[in-house]
Amino acid sequence: MAYAAIRTLIQKLSSQPDLHAALRLAPDGTVLGRFYEFELASGFQPVIRIDTRAVAGYDAYARSHATDGDVISPWGLFSRAADDATLVRLDRLCRLVHTLNYFSKSDAAHPLYLRVHGRLLAAITQDHGLAFRRMIEALGIPPARIVLQLPAEAARDVLLAGMILGNYRKAGFQSGVHANNAVEAQSLLHLHAPDVIKLDLRTVADPERELPALLETAAGLSCQVVFKHVEDEASLARLAGLGAQYAQGYLFGVPSAALAPPLNRSPG
Repeated sequence: MAYAAIRTLIQKLSSQPDLHAALRLAPDGTVLGRFYEFELASGFQPVIRIDTRAVAGYDAYARSHATDGDVISPWGLFSRAADDATLVRLDRLCRLVHTLNYFSKSDAAHPLYLRVHGRLLAAITQDHGLAFRRMIEALGIPPARIVLQLPAEAARDVLLAGMILGNYRKAGFQSGVHANNAVEAQSLLHLHAPDVIKLDLRTVADPERELPALLETAAGLSCQVVFKHVEDEASLARLAGLGAQYAQGYLFGVPSAALAPPLNRSPG
């Protein structure tokens, strides 16, 4: 995606201004979002294949600070959205900033993982993902290159999650869910058969007991299980021994504006 397309989009949005949300192109080509008195930027952390350490995708993280320079966490920023309409604008702005920053890079060859805020899911009654699909298709980005991820609290609502994930698939996106633990992950696999499921490794007390059945179920459903918060070589080796295929965490780098590849280190 060329910067000319980004400039055209920003000009188009500027012609129909939202007093509280906007985009701007920084001198270095980075797309920044403005939401009230806060500025939004992107950080990307690699999702890697455990066996080869090759990049399998990038997970997007919001970075935000106030105009006076004070840093604010994404959680803190979203908590300031007092009503659903404001939160919907903020969530869509974050996803658009990440999408533009990622796909404008020449080395953006892998899927982009984007989170969707739980409150947005309840605020929109139908056609989840449709407005976002129209926007990215106008930029020439195939929806299949994006994984839209539901938070764990939304994924537990069987009817809501089933409808939303169905909408995402209908719109052409890959579907993802987060799970709070291995038991919940197993249940979500059977209920929703997502393309991707994310599981925090810190919640797995006994990997040898908890993970084999989960990984077997996921393989049968062609679901990618990504273990988050993999921070050391011992944890990575343990996952590899169980047949896990995907991981992300500080072992492979902190979220960065650049698409930094994971460290190609060998155990020991």
